[in-house]
Amino acid sequence: MKINMSLIIRPETPSDYPAITEVNDLAFGQVDEGKLVENLRKNPKFIPELSLVAEVDGKIVGHLLFFPIIIKCRNGNEKEIISLAPVAVLPEFQKPGVGGELIREGLKVCQK
Repeated sequence: MKINMSLIIRPETPSDYPAITEVNDLAFGQVDEGKLVENLRKNPKFIPELSLVAEVDGKIVGHLLFFPIIIKCRNGNEKEIISLAPVAVLPEFQKPGVGGELIREGLKVCQK
């Protein structure tokens, strides 16, 4: 499948939550991925602008979430970074680059 020029990548909105859960569940073949995203939203470190959706013709076909995490070094130092996980694309939209577009746009948002 070729990516339709109508691919739109934007921040999630609360009305997107059911579709995001479905995309994650179907992409990974298990309900735990959708629950993971739901639980991360409840975390005070959640940054709504770093949870993006990909739409094709008005349908959410992909989702990406960047989330802050703490890296603990062997020397005892800690550093907060942004982690990418999950990235999910509906199975029928995998391969033509939807995930890559989500990641590229997400990295731009992270840099801001």
